[in-house]
Amino acid sequence: MAAGPLPWLLTHGTAALLFAALVAGGLGVPIPEDLVLLSLGILAHRDVLPISLAAAVAVAGVLCGDTALFLTARRLGPALYEHPRMKKLLPPERRERLAQLYARHGGRCVFVGRFLSVLRGAVFIMAAVQGMRLRHFLLWDGLALFLSAPVVVGLGYAFSHSVDAVAKGAARAEHLLVLATTAALLAVGGVRRRRTRRLAQRSR
Repeated sequence: MAAGPLPWLLTHGTAALLFAALVAGGLGVPIPEDLVLLSLGILAHRDVLPISLAAAVAVAGVLCGDTALFLTARRLGPALYEHPRMKKLLPPERRERLAQLYARHGGRCVFVGRFLSVLRGAVFIMAAVQGMRLRHFLLWDGLALFLSAPVVVGLGYAFSHSVDAVAKGAARAEHLLVLATTAALLAVGGVRRRRTRRLAQRSR
């Protein structure tokens, strides 16, 4: 196994430690979320943790981290945009494009953002600053999480004998999943729009 954070997590990992790592990662600490989720699956395969506990820690840890980030951003408000890191990640032109996307698609931006490790934090922060309600954020973030977390934990569980290869493939698996699910969401949205237009035409 190659050197890096994964061997350390497997050696020292406990349910409480991995939960804390997921929460800290959600708040911006540079802890790779996928590696923590893989570690949960591997530890479950090695009978260090029950698989049910590993899955619960994965979902609860990520959701708590995302919620803490969202609430912090909502409290701080637009002042966050002046932070040097946010200025670099969200320059005014990108911020404007995202604001337009939120106006048109709302929670779907949060759903897709959960799969974008580079922009995830910025997308969640902007959702809070743009005034998204917490329950809507939790709905869309939770939907994406329940699709993605079991995939990564399951990869760790099923392929614990070749964790280096799995770690490299986890991001690709998530990208394929979000592409398929986003396509499905767009298709559903298209069907709804066509139905709305038909109803509007019939009512005239």
